Amino acid sequence: MPGERVLVVDDYEDSRELYGQYLRSRGYDVETAPDGDAALRCALRRTCDIVVLDLALPKFDGLYVLRMLRSNARTKAIPVIILSASVGPDVRARALEAGANKFVTKPCAPDELEDVLREVLAARPP
Repeated sequence: MPGERVLVVDDYEDSRELYGQYLRSRGYDVETAPDGDAALRCALRRTCDIVVLDLALPKFDGLYVLRMLRSNARTKAIPVIILSASVGPDVRARALEAGANKFVTKPCAPDELEDVLREVLAARPP
């Protein structure tokens, strides 16, 4: 849903730029963060509507970031999509148990990510 604020968190600059530029071109207000610490600071400083979060991050990994978002009153309801190359049923299960709304495996085309993003945003409670 264009106009929504999206935080894209990935330690690979190419991935941040690819997804960020694509989503901006589709009308989203995008901010990016290169690590878990920056992601938490950004999410607390500027309210976002949804977070796209990698798991393998420097400083704080994605599961830690997700748990911190879920434990904070200001950020606990923000939908989170995990976008990760880490695969395996236990990785997916741990992310979903920690509160992720969706788990998407990399590589993922930007338009496919937008489809998931729209789905998750549409499922938010009114």
